[in-house]
Amino acid sequence: MIRIMLLMAVLTRAIAPQNIIESGGTEPTTPAMEGSTPPPTVFRNMRVTSRPRRPQLRGKGDSPMLNYIFDSYATNNMHFHDKFKAPSFEGTSNDTVINADTGSTVVFDCRVTSLRDKTVSWIRVLDNDNLKLLTLDLETHTADSRYRMDVADENWKLSLADAKVQDSGIYCCHVSTHPPMLRRFKLIVHPPEMKMSKEAFLETGETLSLKCAVLHLYPGEVSPELHWFRGNSTSSLDEVRGGVLVETDHLTMTSHLQVARLKIEDAGNYTCVLEAPLRMRATARVHVLQGSSLAELQSGVKTTTSYMNLLLASMLMVLGNEYNLR
Repeated sequence: MIRIMLLMAVLTRAIAPQNIIESGGTEPTTPAMEGSTPPPTVFRNMRVTSRPRRPQLRGKGDSPMLNYIFDSYATNNMHFHDKFKAPSFEGTSNDTVINADTGSTVVFDCRVTSLRDKTVSWIRVLDNDNLKLLTLDLETHTADSRYRMDVADENWKLSLADAKVQDSGIYCCHVSTHPPMLRRFKLIVHPPEMKMSKEAFLETGETLSLKCAVLHLYPGEVSPELHWFRGNSTSSLDEVRGGVLVETDHLTMTSHLQVARLKIEDAGNYTCVLEAPLRMRATARVHVLQGSSLAELQSGVKTTTSYMNLLLASMLMVLGNEYNLR
């Protein structure tokens, strides 16, 4: 019986509730006795300690990797304005010379790195040293619709369509730094011209061959028209005479005239005329000779010198004969 009572006491002590003391540890409570009131729970020196939460930076989240990236970016860019490079031009600093044909489209390239908040403008220097504003950023400030502004890969490109001779001059790419940055371009628009031999000497029965070339002219979308005329005739040469062959290359704007079996009456002026995109003409004088007259003519200075020597010898002979007679 005593053993049973001891066993019940041990079990009662094992399952009895324990009070938690907030003073740094736990203490077991005495077992509840039958008929007794449970002792009250006592809280000793309860202290609530709370650490202030570290304020999170704006943009951070719960992901450790995102927080690491954000902290690295914020640290590296704390003084980001001090790390920017100053604006600069790409390429050589020497003035650029641009040669263009009349009617072509001219493109001025101006590459600017690290532009940031600076502005780019294009300016033309007039003959009287006055400045004419053409563009400011992407806006055009001229009434001439041939100018166009475009930006691609830090390249501020100014385009001039249908270039004319009077467009020649100095163009400047300007960046609004202090002091301002300038890149100069010298544009030379060549006037159109026609190239052809001025004179030709042939014998009867030979074939006349003349070539006419239009230089420094861009026709654009207009197909060039080249025709040949002889003398004051208004009819094309291939319509007036047989044995005429005309070959014209519209891409290179050249024309080749061939007239077979020449006769004396074929001599005269041969004119190459450009009808479009503008009117131009060039004339060659053709001489048709017979026999040895062509060989004598082609000898040039030699023929003249021989004639002068013969004349001088004749004069000496005449003077000698008169002196002997005396």
